[in-house]
Amino acid sequence: MSEDAKSPRTRNIIENQLFRRQRSLKLEALQRQRSQFGSLDDSCDEEAETLDKTYIVIIFTEKAKPRHCQDVVKIIEEFGIQTTLEIVSKTEKYLYLTANLDTLLRLADAAELEKRTTTGSMQKFNHGCVSDFLLPGMSKEQILQFCEIPVLIKDVVEPPIRSYIQKGYIEDMFPLHDILYLDRFNLNLKRTTLPIEDIRNYFGSSIGLYFGFIEFYTKALVFPAIFGLVQCLMDLNLSLVCGFYVIWTTIFLELWKRKCAGYSYRWGTIEMSSLDKPRAAYQGQLKPDPITGKMTLHYPMRYTYLQMYCISYPVVLGCVVAAAWFALYQFQIEAEVLADFGADSWLLYIPVIVQSMLIAIFSWAYEKLATFLTNLENHRTRSQYERHRVNKLMIFEIVNNFFSQFYIAFVLQDLKQLKYQLMMQLLIFQLVCIAQEIGIPLMAVLRQMYAKYRHTEVDPNKLSAVGNKSRYEQSFYESGLDSYHSTYEDYLQVCIQFGYVVLFAAVAPFAAIGALVNNVFAVHIDIFKLCNIFKRPFGRRAKNIGAWQLAFELISVMSLMSNCGLLFLQPDVKQFFSHWVPSMPDLSFVIFEHLLLGLKFLIHKAIHERPRWVRIGLLKADYETSQALKKFKAAKKMP
Repeated sequence: MSEDAKSPRTRNIIENQLFRRQRSLKLEALQRQRSQFGSLDDSCDEEAETLDKTYIVIIFTEKAKPRHCQDVVKIIEEFGIQTTLEIVSKTEKYLYLTANLDTLLRLADAAELEKRTTTGSMQKFNHGCVSDFLLPGMSKEQILQFCEIPVLIKDVVEPPIRSYIQKGYIEDMFPLHDILYLDRFNLNLKRTTLPIEDIRNYFGSSIGLYFGFIEFYTKALVFPAIFGLVQCLMDLNLSLVCGFYVIWTTIFLELWKRKCAGYSYRWGTIEMSSLDKPRAAYQGQLKPDPITGKMTLHYPMRYTYLQMYCISYPVVLGCVVAAAWFALYQFQIEAEVLADFGADSWLLYIPVIVQSMLIAIFSWAYEKLATFLTNLENHRTRSQYERHRVNKLMIFEIVNNFFSQFYIAFVLQDLKQLKYQLMMQLLIFQLVCIAQEIGIPLMAVLRQMYAKYRHTEVDPNKLSAVGNKSRYEQSFYESGLDSYHSTYEDYLQVCIQFGYVVLFAAVAPFAAIGALVNNVFAVHIDIFKLCNIFKRPFGRRAKNIGAWQLAFELISVMSLMSNCGLLFLQPDVKQFFSHWVPSMPDLSFVIFEHLLLGLKFLIHKAIHERPRWVRIGLLKADYETSQALKKFKAAKKMP
């Protein structure tokens, strides 16, 4: 690999995996040697250095001169962050960031991280009272989690070096993977639950909540899967089906709120608010914050609202109309094919297959459009940004994926065609998901058989210019991996899948079984991709799944009305209510639908969204805070 190469870092996933295996074996052997002998001989000095954590790597572009690199070093070291600059070649310049424990604890104090105290409550961390946060058997090093340290460093160094990023001197900044910690996420057939706490500790609470949700949802799918089998075998009454799915979706979503509250309380994010720090892409003018008095970015909300209501939502409405028109156009094509070739022609399958493929293409394109429009709106916090992006997306996705089913069910009133349409769309949707989830990892595994013939070592001439070979090699390989942006696409797939499971459950009893089987494999593939296909992401704090909770609740209410509608389309049901209420047969539908809505509301009120132990913990924290404030005021008054 020449010095003048335009892209000196490999993008080969397999080479990265081979390096990780070799490093993992070396580190395990080194740890065993340390535990047995307590120290290392001189031959292990280089490997011993790798046990000292390098939390973040900054990669400079070819445009960056050595003086630019030195300027960045000086800026970062002003915050007490330790740096190591290695200029390997003209195209390879690495800056490694680390920090001692005292600096990290001071940064945690400034960031107001919530930590468990010796009294059992969650309080904002105080660097001056470290002993209050040392639980039995805990050392100071264990106060901060793996996911928190890189974020603390990034938050303090990124703002002052942002000008260097904008000028194109800095190419990337990312935390290195902890090779030994990744072993905790290896596939283990004996494990019955996901290591949610380990996932959160390593990747952050946002990703931890996603895996907590997908695990909870997958377990909850067992009930509709069993009910679907019974529904097929015993030909259950559709009124019973409607009642079951109202109860199941409501209980599932309410119990998840409780589960989520438990996670966010333990992880110290339950009291996050819209006044949290701005996201990195937020633009505005520096002005004093009205609450803290600190200089923060401010952007007039009227410009955001103008962008939303004058540009974003009209564009969304146009996309929704276009998606509905394409869905209706499919039926016109089917009618023409039926007239020309007859009902037995295989050509009748083509329109619905093309429509299903267009749905996948439109979803991909609209996701990019929704992201672009939301970026223009310039929302302040990550939660606000995600909420508005999800709102746009769900309006379109509901029409894009389910408009044709609603049209067939309630306009054409053809349940046979509804089953066929639903089956084809669900099949294409699952194939697209499988292609996304399994395609890249499967290709990596297949190529691994040939890796020993094609693996190339890093240029020895370059290794002579670096101080730590192992650290350089890991940075070299991981810099070529793709960046992981968010759980946005993962939630979207699960949300659409949830719609296929519940919206027309009366005619699709096997949808829950397909979703259950798919999720069992998909969740392990998601973990594999995070650990092997992507760079390690900076951890994001989150107290819940945000706007996706509302999206699931919206689909739950829609499923109630759609399944009730399918029930009242049955001839025997129509005759029954026409006999008993001949003047207003449709009134019976409204009464039955409102009874189910009432049942849903009663379940919602009966299940508190926070467990009792969480409520007690929050009240206890408030009480301790008030008592500490009283003691402080009393001590201040004393002479």
